[in-house]
Amino acid sequence: MDKALSFLGLCRRAGKLLIGEDGVSGAARSGQAVLLMVASDTADNTRKKAGNLSRWYGIPMITLPWDKDTLGELLDKRVCAILALTDKGLAAALQKKLSALPGRD
Repeated sequence: MDKALSFLGLCRRAGKLLIGEDGVSGAARSGQAVLLMVASDTADNTRKKAGNLSRWYGIPMITLPWDKDTLGELLDKRVCAILALTDKGLAAALQKKLSALPGRD
């Protein structure tokens, strides 16, 4: 498992990762979310909702290189399409790890 993916598990154990539309939407509205993330195979409707949250609340959004099943397995969920980090330091560290992945700029 690569470092960036395992880092998401660490963020969850630290209580800084929210999973699912309800939790992510609530964190965006309350100002807690600092980074929105969607799985690589997220449905268009969910991707649109995440994009709206990103625009409305000024939160950066990225598409992760993993699919819903891979994220769900890591995070002990059936599937996982949308996530949010609530810590700026962890969000910056994750983005750095993602940029180091092969094929990512």
